[in-house]
Amino acid sequence: MISIKFAVAVYMAALSGCYDGDTCTVHFVNFPALVRKQTLRFEGFDTPERHSPKCAKEATKAEKARSMMLSYLQGKVILTTNGKFDLYGRLLVRAPELQRTLLGAGLAKASPHGRRAYWC
Repeated sequence: MISIKFAVAVYMAALSGCYDGDTCTVHFVNFPALVRKQTLRFEGFDTPERHSPKCAKEATKAEKARSMMLSYLQGKVILTTNGKFDLYGRLLVRAPELQRTLLGAGLAKASPHGRRAYWC
């Protein structure tokens, strides 16, 4: 289970899967079906794309970033959000420890405005 903190409340969600190292899908526990499933977009960093990578280097790094993201989310983590959504309707969340880890491993690039980084 993943804890997502919004203001003073903490909501529990089950991880459904991760698209890559900065985008995952969760199902909130005890939420109405209309809003139960949410896609999360991690703020502050961009990871390589798993689908339609521009080169082999990007594909390799994308798999490593996704694997690191999944390992991180298996632990006891609390993600934070201000309740805002990005241009694609994904709930924006923050995970500073994950961000530092991915940046340190060269599997993410700082992206304060959600711009896609170049990996090739």
